[in-house]
Amino acid sequence: MDPLLAAALDALGIADRPRPLTAHHTNAWRAGQWRIKTAETPAEAVPLRHEARALTLLRKQGLYPVSATYGRVGAGLWTAVEWRPGVTLWRWCASARRGGPGRAHHLPVLAHRAFAGLARLHAAGWHHGDIQPMNILVTPGGEIEFIDHDLAQHPELLPLSVPYRGGMDLTTAPEIARRLLDTGPGEHIELSDAAEVYSLGASFRAAWTGRPPATDRQVGDGVRAADILEDIATGRRRTPLVDARPWPDPDLESLIEATMSLDPTRRAKGA
Repeated sequence: MDPLLAAALDALGIADRPRPLTAHHTNAWRAGQWRIKTAETPAEAVPLRHEARALTLLRKQGLYPVSATYGRVGAGLWTAVEWRPGVTLWRWCASARRGGPGRAHHLPVLAHRAFAGLARLHAAGWHHGDIQPMNILVTPGGEIEFIDHDLAQHPELLPLSVPYRGGMDLTTAPEIARRLLDTGPGEHIELSDAAEVYSLGASFRAAWTGRPPATDRQVGDGVRAADILEDIATGRRRTPLVDARPWPDPDLESLIEATMSLDPTRRAKGA
């Protein structure tokens, strides 16, 4: 067994056999009520340790009831985060699309809960750093939680070890896309509340429609990453929501359109 994984299981007092989180994970497991990750090098360990510290601070502030801890074995590091039940927003919406609008009348409720939760984080000085459909959890009780905090930022946390250059391109705000185009890889980009509001709106649009929220193209066949960022920054290839939606939902459509305004000063907060 991986010595780091063995050390984590011993420290947590877990006798259960660990299972890889997915078939693609080689350094992440589910064991008991914990999600365990390992990193063998100092560089790989930095984001894991950062997430554990972020979760500890969130719990201390009463913003997220999740325990997190970490330990070392030589130059390696293991982290353990309390397991949270639920499915990602992406999977929840994929199931809703298969079932049609009958089940999905809950989706606007989830969206409003997500924006309210994001507003609480922003009011406390937090930025998540990578809001996307796979980092939004729908709990069995229909609540919303944000997961994967390795890019989280807060005044009481140490700064990120590398310049922040955005999260997933799929949900990048137009103003962040413009900064990515205009600056080099060594320049830190300041994340704003408005940019994360956009990312959350884009996450719900992407998960609901099953399509990229801000462009109709992907990298490849002559399309560069810079072209995708330009699409996002300008909105020049954004498919109208009325053409992308799987069924009409005026409340959800209004919320998505208001929070995905190209102009951050005109962007609704959503909550």
